[in-house]
Amino acid sequence: MFQSISKEAFEARFYGRTPFVRLFSTELEWFMEERGETTILAVMLRCEIDKDFNAIVLGRDLDRRFRAINVIVSKDSRDELVEALNACVDDLFNAHVEGCFPQGDETSAFAIFDPRVPENRRNRYYRLLVEDPVHFPARVMMEELAYWFKDPDGVFIRALQGNEFNSRLFELYLHAVFYELDFEISRDHPQPDYCLQKGADQVFVEVATIAEQENVEQLEVNEETLREIERHAAEEMPFKFQRALLNKVRHRPEPSRLHYWELDHVRGNPFVIALHDYSRPMSMAFSSMALQEYLYGWRVTREGVCETFDRHVVGERSIPVNFFSHDRHTHIAAVMLATQGTIPKFNRMGRLAGLRSPNSLAIVTGARTDGQGDVRPFRAIVEERKYSELWHEGIYIFHNPRAVHPLDPELFPHVIHVFQTDDGIEQLVPTNFIVSSTTQMLISEPQAINEVLRRLDEANEGPQAANLPEVNDLGG
Repeated sequence: MFQSISKEAFEARFYGRTPFVRLFSTELEWFMEERGETTILAVMLRCEIDKDFNAIVLGRDLDRRFRAINVIVSKDSRDELVEALNACVDDLFNAHVEGCFPQGDETSAFAIFDPRVPENRRNRYYRLLVEDPVHFPARVMMEELAYWFKDPDGVFIRALQGNEFNSRLFELYLHAVFYELDFEISRDHPQPDYCLQKGADQVFVEVATIAEQENVEQLEVNEETLREIERHAAEEMPFKFQRALLNKVRHRPEPSRLHYWELDHVRGNPFVIALHDYSRPMSMAFSSMALQEYLYGWRVTREGVCETFDRHVVGERSIPVNFFSHDRHTHIAAVMLATQGTIPKFNRMGRLAGLRSPNSLAIVTGARTDGQGDVRPFRAIVEERKYSELWHEGIYIFHNPRAVHPLDPELFPHVIHVFQTDDGIEQLVPTNFIVSSTTQMLISEPQAINEVLRRLDEANEGPQAANLPEVNDLGG
């Protein structure tokens, strides 16, 4: 019999929803049944035209994607639909082929954790995901998402396992973000990285990352290290953002040797550069202001006054600011900055979906807006039932005031939109939104972890876990 599951558990496995379906139907419940290595999902829908109950049953195809294997329609009540679901489940399981339900159009599963790189050349983050059970939820989330991911250049898996882990992780993360924001996603062209469509609107996105510094070590979270990270973000990140953005502006990809916005399929549509700062652990939580100052040439003084400036100066080094003011940058509709495209984010989303690491709990700390949009500090245990977050939280979109093809902010709801005004800079910050966060892990014996969860369920309060040893996870 099908068992009811959370929406988060369903969505952790299924990334094939077509956005327009929501125009005439509402998802009511989600179900799963597992037998051995075979899993079947189901979603109950109410048709908003006929007001009847329907269900789509999904099984893995040979590419490991969950796709429709049965449809039940036109039931008068929830109970009648559940009865019909349970009546068909045995026949469906009898039809599987080694856990899959072939559809006839598969190629091969995009299995990002199948070893493609010699062990001595594997990235340390890839090894962490493979070897450390604390990060089991992140690994499953990445694996499930990758089944729906298209690799136009054919090098994604080797790059992820080798020396481009962060860049490829960011691409996976953005796929989850754009899907959650109801875009239809195409990666049929090798450049730019994403073609997004919502209704009649198209947006093209090219991805760039700030590489991690060599020999960087995990930092203990304390006031001294936080001050050092803030200094790094304020002083060093404008130089790094300039380099990343100018590389994309100047690049003319093969074979056409045209700028991204000159390509036939891009021309006439908004073009966006998406950035992520991986330079140092937790740097991404502090680097948004550095990017804002570089893009617009406005900064806030210690006295709280907003003023313009021409150059970012650190010692003998300096660069011009106000990136958006240059005529050669008018084809950049906006710059997107993501601050949470990290292993801890995947780990948190996996735990929200019910994936358990029996010897650990994830504690997230940071800044979050309340129901009135005021930014406040917060601290929560991710496994607590009342905790929630979305993929696209922590994203900033800086709009170019001189863009030839501006980006419609309504296409990206519930992110931070930044605009230049006559008086300075205006930020539109959503309510109930994670502005920045870091993740720490509580590690202990499974019995102790279960006791913490039991107390949380009973009291609906913060953890009574002072006796549990605490270790730092990756920033983000």
